Amino acid sequence: QLCPMASEHHDKFQPCVRFLLKLYNEQGGDIVYSTVATGASKGTKTGRQDLLDENGEPGLGFVAHALQTAQNAKKAGYEEEVQVAALLHDVGWLLPKPSHEHRSDQLTSADSKVWLAKHDKVGADFLRQLGFSERTAKLVEGHVQAKRYLCFSEEEYYSKLSAGSKFTLKHQGGVMTEKEAADFAKDPEAKTMLAMRTWDERAKVVGLVIPPPLNTFDSYAAMMSKGLRSSLWVDRTFLAPEKIISDEQIRSFQDEGYIVLENWLTEAEKDVLSEYADFVTNLPSCSKNGPFHTYESIEGKKCLSRTEGFAHMEDEWNLGKFLMSGRLKQIIKRLRGGREVVLLKDKINYKFKGGSGGYRPHQDLYYSLKEDRTSGKLEQVRMLEDWEANVCMIAVDEMTVSNGCPHLAPKMHSKGWLQYDDMLSAPLKNIRVEDKKTKDSMQWKSVEIPRGGVLIYGNMMPHMSEANKSNKNRRALFPIYCDKESVGDNARDKYYRWEAQNRRKNNSALCKGKANRFFMGKAIQASS
Repeated sequence: QLCPMASEHHDKFQPCVRFLLKLYNEQGGDIVYSTVATGASKGTKTGRQDLLDENGEPGLGFVAHALQTAQNAKKAGYEEEVQVAALLHDVGWLLPKPSHEHRSDQLTSADSKVWLAKHDKVGADFLRQLGFSERTAKLVEGHVQAKRYLCFSEEEYYSKLSAGSKFTLKHQGGVMTEKEAADFAKDPEAKTMLAMRTWDERAKVVGLVIPPPLNTFDSYAAMMSKGLRSSLWVDRTFLAPEKIISDEQIRSFQDEGYIVLENWLTEAEKDVLSEYADFVTNLPSCSKNGPFHTYESIEGKKCLSRTEGFAHMEDEWNLGKFLMSGRLKQIIKRLRGGREVVLLKDKINYKFKGGSGGYRPHQDLYYSLKEDRTSGKLEQVRMLEDWEANVCMIAVDEMTVSNGCPHLAPKMHSKGWLQYDDMLSAPLKNIRVEDKKTKDSMQWKSVEIPRGGVLIYGNMMPHMSEANKSNKNRRALFPIYCDKESVGDNARDKYYRWEAQNRRKNNSALCKGKANRFFMGKAIQASS
């Protein structure tokens, strides 16, 4: 009986879409728009059934305003990406004001009205972090920029603004200068941003009935999911390597031998990791080119322990291509002083709830390979140094001490090759080992990783992990990148051909069915 490793929770839509649905449906009811003046301010919800603005005049609910704005975009003939931007243009109003110590640079006042005045920038940055397209975020930000532009270009526009809208204008940059207006007019999205402003102003009709199918906020869930999926893995300014990793972090990485990055993916990209892992789980095994599956027995059930060699397989999210050539390669390049790297190896380690096996202390061992031009036989040439091979451990699921997170020996990467036997005697309970080569005391540190975070360490970093003792399954996705000059362009192809000829020959016969020789679970030898 094969123990399934599929995600434990499957919903129709991505978690970040469900978050938006909850945010609008639960918090949106507390905001009421005034319908008295152009650019009206927001009021509050009364205890009565009818909605009144802050002046006691009839008002419009927050969700109703969002739906009307999106409907106006649809009627104007704009595509779904713009409709989603129209729907979410005021999302910044629903986001909490940060505490003083975490306030971003553009928020200089503790006044909540000033915070809300900046809802365009706050909302746009929030949507970027979720994973919506830059265009969607820019249009959300642009509906306020359009207001500033119109105040400059149309003499009577400012006078039509409500007192509340005039107040927020002061904290949104004020009326545009002549130069700002000229730059705005040149923007390729200027026309759409001005249209967004018009849709916003006209979306304050009390009692308007919008016909199905797009007549509730939830009815836009599929459209939002589609928008997020279409923007996976794209280059983003706020996720550029120099934004993610500081010079101080690079120095720490060089000294300690490892780094954990928590915010290098958008929320939508984090959501996809679980779906991708499910996809890999169900791939058929191929002894020649991969993927390779290894198994263990847990309470009499046959369970996956590892899958290797799958990044070349086409997938609907293009995550395999992302592993081959995406953002993580650029992060490693920055950590390694600008040296180019290539993907050498890719694997998923599975740890099932209820005692799935861990790994005894060891160092990874990667070689440069040379191919005989006549026979095609591969031979190991040279063991790679610590800086030449970079192991990236991506937390598909949150990694904690209870579910078998990794343990590392900080600073010991600088000692070089310590030999397997020196570490194999290390008692896991004591998590301390005497290094016979250097006579140094090796201290182990548990490294917990949030969902979507990545742990990066070099080839010589001693590491280990214990069994999963929690009540939830957990998975780790590993791309291993090597110095391009050291291993060449086709390193991954050569590595997996070597694996097929050696360690993975006859379904891991050399390792007796284990993921590797340090695996501590009860391995099952697959039939050849």
